Amino acid sequence: MSGIFGVVSKEDCIGDVSKGAFYLQNRAESYCGMAWKNSDDRLDSSPHKGLFRENFDNRKLEEISGNYAIGCVTGSREPVSEYSKNGEMLLCFDGNIANHDELLSGMLKRGASFSGYHNPEEVSDAVLISKMIAKESSFDKGIENLFNDVKGDFSIVALTRGGVYAARGWGRKPLILGGKDGAYAVSSESVSFINTGFDIFRDVKPGEVVYLGDGGIESVRQFDVDEIFGTFEWVYTAHPASVIDGRSVKLARNAIGGGLAKRYPVDADVVSPVPNSGRNHAEGYSAASGIPYNEVFAKFDYCGRSFTPNTLEEQNAVADEKLIPVRAVIEGNRIIVVDDSIVKGNQTRRQTGRLRENGAKEVHARIACPPLMAKCDYGKAIKQDEQCIARTMSLDEIRRTRGLDSLEYATFEDLESAIGKPLDKLCTDCWGR
Repeated sequence: MSGIFGVVSKEDCIGDVSKGAFYLQNRAESYCGMAWKNSDDRLDSSPHKGLFRENFDNRKLEEISGNYAIGCVTGSREPVSEYSKNGEMLLCFDGNIANHDELLSGMLKRGASFSGYHNPEEVSDAVLISKMIAKESSFDKGIENLFNDVKGDFSIVALTRGGVYAARGWGRKPLILGGKDGAYAVSSESVSFINTGFDIFRDVKPGEVVYLGDGGIESVRQFDVDEIFGTFEWVYTAHPASVIDGRSVKLARNAIGGGLAKRYPVDADVVSPVPNSGRNHAEGYSAASGIPYNEVFAKFDYCGRSFTPNTLEEQNAVADEKLIPVRAVIEGNRIIVVDDSIVKGNQTRRQTGRLRENGAKEVHARIACPPLMAKCDYGKAIKQDEQCIARTMSLDEIRRTRGLDSLEYATFEDLESAIGKPLDKLCTDCWGR
């Protein structure tokens, strides 16, 4: 997962880009970066390891100025740079290239070189994609090759001396356009627009290439693709304040929770999320069921997001650190815990045990998506089918081994109804459908 952001403005836009990228921090925590066009018409960049605000504080930002700029939070070192017959390009990438090794091998056989890398594993998706685009006669021609050759999905922003290009793949990776007072912006999520003062214009369409220049936003090319949207954006990935492809993330999650309450009622005293991922779902469950909402875990705000680290071991460590049981809310109560998903089930077992230790009479789990059955080729951290507990255990076995009194999952029909898009337009691969 990555968050990408770009602005073209008549005024200095570094403040807007830094805020825009910062507000995408929910999408990735490993790396961050910015690129900009200097007043002398040169492109410059600053990629870093770690969180955005830790690397781009006020002192750093005072050293940067430019009317065109892009920013990102990512899982690899970005922006990446290319210099070709078309000039300079700095690129940020959100997505996953499932056939990365095949594409890299093919490029090497045709004579491509990757300076600064010692082995194929070091060449990130962003580096590979930028090479594929830069070798073509134009940006949109490079994107055409991606549609022809890539397995996976993507969204891209790229800075050139003339402006900012953006492209969206088949639709699983969101991309949205906005503007204000002679400035134009593109972002992974609309949450970046709210406190930066940008108005939402529209989503970049699946298969579309757009160009942000001094004259505004131009649709450069529209490829004919079978659009399919990233269901997990509404279930988990996106920020609750965002609107993804016309649907409020918060309201979609509320509706999923409401659907769970209607489909799987249970007598209980408290509805609680696993914060923060289950919060909006739990709000919806509480409203539909009439059972009071109260959080049985307090999230320690200085921990990161447990799904953004690269390994499940790291994810579990963050999850253990960030959740602190609140005994006064737990003791003697029948509790419904609502979460976005269950992968291996280790955290479900761990947190259920902690609730029991703190005096819970009953623990029921309601999960805001169907059982995960397969790795994801489109950017989530599930890399092997075997990581999904639902492949090897029945629902009742998961319930019993995780110490739950009951366990129920949202259905595909619940997701379709909550998101408001037909099921054949929603990506369901990781659920084995």
